[in-house]
Parts: sequence; C-alpha cells; structure tokens
Amino acid sequence: MLCYRIKGVYKKLQKKEYYLIKQSIPYLKTTINKIYTPCNITHIKKLISFMTGTIEVFLVSEEDGKREDLTDSLGNRNFNIYEHKFELFRTITLTYSNYYHNVYIIFYAEKGINKLNFKHFFMNDLIYISQGWTDHFSNSLFFSNIDEHKKKKNYGNKYEEFISNKYLDLGYEVKNIGIKKSFDDGGIDIIARKDNNIILVQCKNWSMSNNYKINQKDLRAFVGDCFLYLKDKNLVETKVSYHYIVSHENILTKSAEIFLEQNKFIKFKCIPFEDNKSPILK
Repeated sequence: MLCYRIKGVYKKLQKKEYYLIKQSIPYLKTTINKIYTPCNITHIKKLISFMTGTIEVFLVSEEDGKREDLTDSLGNRNFNIYEHKFELFRTITLTYSNYYHNVYIIFYAEKGINKLNFKHFFMNDLIYISQGWTDHFSNSLFFSNIDEHKKKKNYGNKYEEFISNKYLDLGYEVKNIGIKKSFDDGGIDIIARKDNNIILVQCKNWSMSNNYKINQKDLRAFVGDCFLYLKDKNLVETKVSYHYIVSHENILTKSAEIFLEQNKFIKFKCIPFEDNKSPILK
C-alpha cells in the first residue's frame, strides 16, 4: 500500500508534457497529434518521417501552456504543395492500445505504411501495441484541389501583372519572372529597370490565414535570392532596391515585423488588388 502511494505521488509530481505535432497541407484539414511524455523520440521521428506537408513540432507543458519550438530539428517548414501530386496523398489512421484505452494517430502521407514500421509506440510511460491502421485517399477530393490550385495560381499571376503595370506606368522596363517561370523564378517575381535603378520585387496575393502568413524566414529567403541573383551582375553604378508587396493587411508574423524593422532596406507595402489607384513604392 505504501509503495502504491509513493508511486501515485511520484506520478502526480511528474511534469506533464506532450509533443504537439501539427501537419498542414493547403486545402486539407490540419492534423494535430499529441504524444505524451515520457516517450520514445525515435518512435516520434519515425512517425514524422512518414508525414507530408508542413510539419511543426512543439514540446508543450500541460501545466502552464508554455511550448518549446522543435520544428527546426524534428519538423519541416519548407514544404511546397505544388511539387507533389495531389492524387497520391493518403489519410492514415494508426490505432494503438495499452489494454485500457485506445490512442489514434491521424496524418497525411504520400505512400502507404508497413505495420512493422509502427508495431509498438512507447508514450505516456507505457508501451502501446498496434491494433492496425486504415489507409485511403479520395480521387474526387484531390481533383477539386487541383482546380483550386489553378485558380489560386491564376490569382497570383493576375496580381503580379497588376503590380508590373504600376512599374510600367512609372517608366520602368519590366520582366515578369514569376509568371514565366512559376516556382523556378528564383524567389523574384518582377525585375524593374530604369536608368541606373533596378528593383527586385516579390509579390504575394495572399489573404490572412493560418496557412498563409509571411514570417521572418520568408523575408530572409527573398533577400538571399536577391543577393544570389546580383552576385554575378556588374552593377557598380546601379542603385538596387528590394520591394516586398502584398495584397492584404495583417499578413505578417511578429518575427517578420521585427525583421523588417531591423532591415529597413526592404520596402514592404500592402497594395490591394482591387484598388487601381494604390501608389507603387518609390
């Protein structure tokens, strides 16, 4: 009896934490799985390796809600939906049991799984045994997503053309890199030239949502792409400007706002697509 009480006190004093694994794919419902500690990190890594999409991983304290971002080491923020075939995405549901209750883990994958890969899962200080899984995908769903992708791509091209015309009105010669090369544009949508001035432009026709927020990494990537483009160019007497233009307000994360405040050479501007009178950046 004494041992039971001591064990109970020990359990109560344990710091209750869990790994929050958030998987996001545009047009599909976001999946969220909680894996409680103590657990086997190797099992978690294996699980994440089968997931596709943007994978964010946090270690969360259930006591005070504080979270440690582990995405850089365990997840993936560099997923591009348009590099993949929609029809290959599967919804997989893993079922585990510890003889008292079941645990369900649901995620998207591009390939099927083998039961041997997930025979056991150590979590919440217990060994859970696999009770099987389901694996399915819907052609009709993904065909409609392809149509949605074409629609969004068309919106992006129209916005880029809209911004290009503003530079043309100011007397610049314009190259629409984004429209011509799509995802091979090197991170630069528009190159505008006039006299000894060159402007490198990135434009985003995104509305505010959880899936489409501009963060510090996006801005850093744009700067890096610009420097890469300029490194072999002979621009000794040329003034180079960097313009980041969006169509909707409130689309920046806090980290992006701080980055722009620290790097004022990047000119950030919101120009609504519908407003033909919006001024372009000088």
